[in-house]
Amino acid sequence: MKGVYLGVIEFRGYREWTESIGSDREWRLQITQSRIYLTLQEAAARVNGFILPLRYDYMLLVASGLSREAVEKVYHAAMGVSPVPVSMSMACGANPRDAVARAWEHLGAGNGLYLGERCQEDYVVAAHFDINDITRRTRRQGLLDTYTTVLSLIARLQEEAHRRGAVSQYLGGDNVLALLPLDNYEEIINDMISLEDLKVGVGIASSSRKALTLAAEALHRIRTGESSGKIVVLEE
Repeated sequence: MKGVYLGVIEFRGYREWTESIGSDREWRLQITQSRIYLTLQEAAARVNGFILPLRYDYMLLVASGLSREAVEKVYHAAMGVSPVPVSMSMACGANPRDAVARAWEHLGAGNGLYLGERCQEDYVVAAHFDINDITRRTRRQGLLDTYTTVLSLIARLQEEAHRRGAVSQYLGGDNVLALLPLDNYEEIINDMISLEDLKVGVGIASSSRKALTLAAEALHRIRTGESSGKIVVLEE
């Protein structure tokens, strides 16, 4: 199958652990979550993968192009920093949503690493969305009003992404990342940018780190005026 290879990382018993450390805990939880995310993102980057944090008690590893050994390194990094046991399940899907669903089915009741079936040919379509003129809008409208705009956009993009077989995640600022199906990504992007005044850089590659690099370069071309359109696509 030509597809995207994704993994679901589950921190088992996380809610129960949070309730065991007392009521004066939120600062500690935020530090712990940040530490886990930092450790996993660094571990994934070293092997050309990428982590999407989701709820923080669940994270996704974008693992197209990664070897078994590379995936195991990310898993062991998670075990080394987590206060609770870790399960990790990998799967190939024709689109990102399908890959996550397949991985979820194999998490099971126990802990451990399930590598699943590999894709015969790996791909990642990474779309980096950015709101046009957000800096001036923030100066004009104020921080809270524009932050509300960003939150609303995140929700709308996530709903559209899920409906179309994609996975999206907020990256901070006014930036949203979407992992898209390969076969109809152009149609999906056109529908998504109609939701707001957006520009988008798209990278297509066999690994997530390379796809994200290309997406960032594509977005840079729009920001600098090298490209006059709202969409730039770069392929490996």
